[in-house]
Amino acid sequence: MEKKINLGTDKVNKIFWQYALPSIIAMLAQTTAGAIDSIFIGRYVGPEGLSAITLFFPFLMLLIGLGSMFAIGSSTLAGIELGKDNFEKSNNYFNLAFWVLGLFSITTSIIILTSLGFISSALTSGITQTYIKDYGGIISIFIVFFMLNFVMSFFLKLDGKPGKVVKIMLSGTIINIILDYIFIAWLKMDLVGAALATGLSQLIPFSLFLYLLIRESNWTIKGPIIRLKEIWAIVFNGSSELLSTTAHALAGFVFNIIILREIGVLGVAAYAVTMQIGSIAVSIGYGFGEANQSALSFNMGAKNYDRVIQFRRLTLIATLAAGFLIFLFTNSLGHLAAHVFVKDAQTIALASDILKYYSFAFIITGANISMSTYYTAVNDPILSGGLAFYRSFIGLMIGILVFPIIIGPSGIWYAVIFAEASSFIAGIYLYNQRPFGLKSSKQDLRPVGAS
Repeated sequence: MEKKINLGTDKVNKIFWQYALPSIIAMLAQTTAGAIDSIFIGRYVGPEGLSAITLFFPFLMLLIGLGSMFAIGSSTLAGIELGKDNFEKSNNYFNLAFWVLGLFSITTSIIILTSLGFISSALTSGITQTYIKDYGGIISIFIVFFMLNFVMSFFLKLDGKPGKVVKIMLSGTIINIILDYIFIAWLKMDLVGAALATGLSQLIPFSLFLYLLIRESNWTIKGPIIRLKEIWAIVFNGSSELLSTTAHALAGFVFNIIILREIGVLGVAAYAVTMQIGSIAVSIGYGFGEANQSALSFNMGAKNYDRVIQFRRLTLIATLAAGFLIFLFTNSLGHLAAHVFVKDAQTIALASDILKYYSFAFIITGANISMSTYYTAVNDPILSGGLAFYRSFIGLMIGILVFPIIIGPSGIWYAVIFAEASSFIAGIYLYNQRPFGLKSSKQDLRPVGAS
């Protein structure tokens, strides 16, 4: 039986790695599932299929952002209340997130199903348009399971069960891979099969999470006490995650439009390959950042400020080390990695070229993500959202406007390097000047809300 972790008294190094390793494995498992989807689609359906899921992905990003907003916002506030020994209020945050997000997910599914024709025709035409409708129609049915898995996984980690959470998430990844082979490679179901495999890989973990939540956790599912102030607190605290994914989705949409105009469908396919490999760096950043979210929020509530700083320092060092390893991998094996996803020589060459630029950004991608999630955990969504929005959208848009003029067409890829580098400088400055958020400084280290 998994031993429950005490977030307030166990050694910081012990908690850090006991939470970080399962979280990273879980994030990489999800990334691997997405990458394997792309491999099967790229090799058995073709570049048009890969382009279809890439064009539809910004819409999924918006939904992921909403799920993250409720899951992280509610679990952060619940963790702070647990640190204050206020379980009833903490449990109500769980129920607010669970029921509000569940109802929202069902509504969203209906909206997507009824508007897929318009969405697909606005993005592209021909077989790619058909693929978008096939993929989006199936995925929308499973949105509620995607969303509620966010909430349950975060609250189970807050309850001291990170190991069991990662085992359940890994089971979903394995199921996804098996079903990808059956539906795409064997039954030739194309994008319908890919979406069905992804959806079922969320349904089964949902059932396991729900069982664990009811039978083995301290959380109790019941009708929430609805207070608009608390719902607003969840939305406000988690808004940086929504802002980040929304900005990333908008930037992805802009990139896709530019690539379609300048290069065409093959360019979008090459960009998709790059994004799949780049998602490893993103996963590690979120893995480290979200792993310590529970410990950070708990210790903020308990006013253990020295422990908060220790968690933050370990996270920054670990993400930078991981980023450098990803840089080495991308530079040495980027062409081979691209070859795994697609057969088309032109797409492979283009993806390999893009990866050379992106590899430098990968060094600090994880660190930038962890700095943003840190401020969410200490209950400062303004700084968290500001860092995330600048990195995901403003910095990218500045780079897109400036570097192609200076360098030429390849300047679009320099935009990513510029956004990551400038975000890193801003994050380090804030770490030094505002260690616990806007209401703190180097001279006054009282966190937000401290008495």
